[in-house]
Amino acid sequence: MTSLGAAPSRGVGRRVLLLGSGAATLAAVTGCSWLDRTPEEPDPEVHPDRERLVTARDDQETLLAAVRATASAHAALAATLDAMAARSEERLAALDKAVGDTSTAAEPASPGATAATPPAVPARPAQAVNALLTQTRAAETARSEACRDATDGGVARLLGALAAGYAQDVVVLRRQRGAA
Repeated sequence: MTSLGAAPSRGVGRRVLLLGSGAATLAAVTGCSWLDRTPEEPDPEVHPDRERLVTARDDQETLLAAVRATASAHAALAATLDAMAARSEERLAALDKAVGDTSTAAEPASPGATAATPPAVPARPAQAVNALLTQTRAAETARSEACRDATDGGVARLLGALAAGYAQDVVVLRRQRGAA
């Protein structure tokens, strides 16, 4: 028996989730005090969440390269992945703005490694989609954790919006995997 006025509980629909993530992204990019700083404000190098932002930016750049390489290797996936690449470019631009410039990316892990090396793409389209799905889920998890740990509210909102965007991409990739 339910109490008076209690509505039956239902899960959040996909449309509500996607609309919410879009609104969160807009709020995160336009409403953050620290993210809207001008060059005259304090040096971004001393910001307590700088490492979270730099890591998010580097991860986004890596994911964007993987999406582009997969679209290039598998023409049948290009339409879906081109839209995903456009969203990834928007995220990268927001992170570039938050970090302060594009020259702040972390150095490659080994001295001989370069960011220009295209990522390996599985030969079969279904495997390529699974690889992107795994990478996107990892990015979603990492940004969710970074959002939780952020000390600046504006950075937390940005990281939360990124996590929501990755969740949207996971849905798109799952559909693509089903069609492949």
